[in-house]
Amino acid sequence: MKASKSVRYVALFLLLSFSLSASGCSTLKPNDYEQYGYHGTSAVQKGKRILPVDIIGNIFGVFEKLILWNWKVERHNITADTQQAIDAYLKERGQNLGNVDIELNRYAPQDEFKRLFHNKGVKWPYRYTLGLLSVLIIETLLVGRIFGGDHYNPFTHTVHLYSDLPSVALHELGHANDFSRRRYRGSYALFGIVPFVDLYQEWQATHETFDYVRAEKRRSTEIEAYKILYPAYGTYVGTYIGSPIIGAIVGHIWGRIKAHRLEKSTTASA
Repeated sequence: MKASKSVRYVALFLLLSFSLSASGCSTLKPNDYEQYGYHGTSAVQKGKRILPVDIIGNIFGVFEKLILWNWKVERHNITADTQQAIDAYLKERGQNLGNVDIELNRYAPQDEFKRLFHNKGVKWPYRYTLGLLSVLIIETLLVGRIFGGDHYNPFTHTVHLYSDLPSVALHELGHANDFSRRRYRGSYALFGIVPFVDLYQEWQATHETFDYVRAEKRRSTEIEAYKILYPAYGTYVGTYIGSPIIGAIVGHIWGRIKAHRLEKSTTASA
C-alpha cells in the first residue's frame, strides 16, 4: 500500500519520450501469464526469520503502525492467519491471476530480475525502463526486510508483504487481480503516475478485497479491512489535500463506523 511517488516521477520523464512511442502495450488476454511463466502456478515464498533484521524492520515501520493504528502493520513476521487468507484467495480466485508470486518478508532481488525478464504480460519497453527502475530501487536498494512497504509490482507480477494482516494481503492480491484483468498492463502501470489515477487503482484493489470477503462471508477479515484499508486509502486522498494524516483520520472514522455496524449486525444475528 505504500506509495513510491518519487520513483514514479523520476521514471515519468524517461518513459514519456520512449515507452508511449514504442509498441509497449501488452496485447495478452487477461489470463495468458501461464504461457510465459516463471512458475507453473502461483507461488508463495517466505523469508527465513532473522530476528535482528526483523526488529529493525519493526522500528522503521513505527510510523505506518501509528497511522494505521495496528501493531501488525510492517510486523515482518507473517503468521498462519495471513498465510491461510492468501491460500484461500488463491484457491478461490487464483485462476484470475496467472502465476503471481507472493513474497512474505523475503529479500531476493535476483529472483525479481528473473521475473522481470520473463514476465511477457508486460511488453519490454515498460519492463526495461520503469520496470527496471522499480526492481533496482524498490526491490533492491530499498530493502523491504528493513524498510517494509507492502506492494504489488506489475512488472514482475509479484506481491511483497511485510504486514501480518489478512486484509492487507488481500488488498495487494487485489492489485494483482486488477492488473491481470487489463489488456494493456504496461500502460496501466504507467498511468498510475498521473494524478488521481492512483486513487482509482487503490480503490479497485480495495473493492476486490471487500467483494471477496463478503462473497466468502469472512466477517472478521471484513471488519479488519474497514479498520485498515479505509484509513490507508485516506492517506492517498490526503496527499492531494496536503495532509495524509488528516486523510487517515477521516478514513479511521469512516472505517470504524462501518466496522462497528458490521460487528453489531453480526452479534445480533448470532
